[in-house]
Amino acid sequence: MTRQLELKTVVRHWIFLTLAILVFTLTACTKKGDSIVLAGDGTRLSSEEIDRDPLALLPSGVAGLVHIDARTALQSELGRPTTKLIQSMMPLGPESNFDPGRDVRRVIVGLYSLQGADVAVVVQGSFDPDAIRMAASSGRPTALGVPLTRLEYANNDLFVAGDVGFVVVTKQTLILGNETGIRRTLDRIRDKRVRRDVPDWMASLIDDPKASVVAVADLSTDPIVHSAAQQTPFLHGLTVVRILGNFEPPGLNLAGTFTYPDASAAQTASTSLEQIAQLSSYARLLSLLGIQPPIQDLKVRVVDQDVQFIAAINVQGASSLMEWWASSLRR
Repeated sequence: MTRQLELKTVVRHWIFLTLAILVFTLTACTKKGDSIVLAGDGTRLSSEEIDRDPLALLPSGVAGLVHIDARTALQSELGRPTTKLIQSMMPLGPESNFDPGRDVRRVIVGLYSLQGADVAVVVQGSFDPDAIRMAASSGRPTALGVPLTRLEYANNDLFVAGDVGFVVVTKQTLILGNETGIRRTLDRIRDKRVRRDVPDWMASLIDDPKASVVAVADLSTDPIVHSAAQQTPFLHGLTVVRILGNFEPPGLNLAGTFTYPDASAAQTASTSLEQIAQLSSYARLLSLLGIQPPIQDLKVRVVDQDVQFIAAINVQGASSLMEWWASSLRR
C-alpha cells in the first residue's frame, strides 16, 4: 500500500513537472520569435523587443526626425487633415481592417540623404496582417486609387500601392517609406541591431511627453537644404532645428529654435522671419474683412546664434501644411 502511494506521488510530480515545462515553453514562444519579419538567421525577434522603442528601428545617419502623437491630433480640430496625411502615407482602408482614427497611435518619420531624399517611417498602433494580405490578393483599389500588391524582400512581405511601400513588422508596428528607407530599416531587424542610433539630443526631444508634435534636424551637411536656401532666405546657413508643438486652438502651436553658424547669420535669418511676423500682425484686421491668414501669431527673437520663435497657425494653414508634407514624403 505504501509502495502504491509512493508510486502515485512520483507520477503526480512527473505530471506536474511536464505541465510546468509545457506552460513555460508556450509562454516563452509568445514572447520570443513572434514578430512577423524574419532575421538573417531565419529566426524572429519578439514583438515586445520591436514594439518597445520605435526609435531603435530607424537607420543611423538620420538628418531629421518628426514625431506626431496621432491620437491627440486625430481628436483635435485637425483630425480630418491628420487622417488624410496618414492615408497618404499608408494605403490601407476598411478592406485591410484599418481605420486611421481607431488604429494609429503614433508616427515617427526619419529623414535621410542616403541615396537622395530618403524616408523611413515607423507607425505604431493596431494592424491586422492577415486582412492586409487578403486585401493585397483581392486586387481591389486602396485609398490611393491603386491596388495593393504583395512583393517579397529578404523573405518578408513588402506591400506596395503606387509609390508607397510598407512592411508589417508586428501587430503593433509598421514600417513604411521609400525603397531605400524600408530596406535599411529591415536590414537592422535582419541583423538584430534593434538599438538607438539616433543622436541623444534628438531622442530626448522626441521622448518629451508634453509635446504632441516634435521636429528636429541636423542640417549642417544636408545638400538639399543648401539648394532650398536660395528660395527661402531663413534656411541659408541653418544647421540645427528644434521644434515642439501641440494641436490646441487655433490649430497648431509651435515653439522652436533655429541654430546658425554665428550671430550674424542668425540676425539675417531673423530679418526674413520678421517679415512674416509683420504680416501676421495684420491678422485681426484681415479677419474683419473675412480673410483668415494662416499664421495667427508669430514672435521672433535672436539669442546669440539662435533664432527663437513662437507661432500659432490656424486649422486651414495647418491643414495646408499637412497636405504639402504628405505630398513631399511621397516624392
